[in-house]
Amino acid sequence: MPTPFTHPVPPFPGWERRVYRLSRPVTEEDIRAFLGNEELYTRETPSGSRAIIHKYGLVEIHLIPGEREAEIWFAPDKGAYPSEYLDALFQTRF
Repeated sequence: MPTPFTHPVPPFPGWERRVYRLSRPVTEEDIRAFLGNEELYTRETPSGSRAIIHKYGLVEIHLIPGEREAEIWFAPDKGAYPSEYLDALFQTRF
């Protein structure tokens, strides 16, 4: 069965992709909380519309309201910091 992130679109060449299973479905409130003062971007894909959240050039978070997965892209040359940052970020909401 295809997931909502079947058609991956990397933000930059060489960035690595992970799909995280979440404890509950994503809400619009989650997206607003992750955004903070940043601008919301959306991307239309064959799988549907995605909310795109850029975080400090380290990670790009793709969320779809109602889904229990998040697609994460990160720069592998940044070491373990992006993974640690994501873990802390997701623990605040899920």
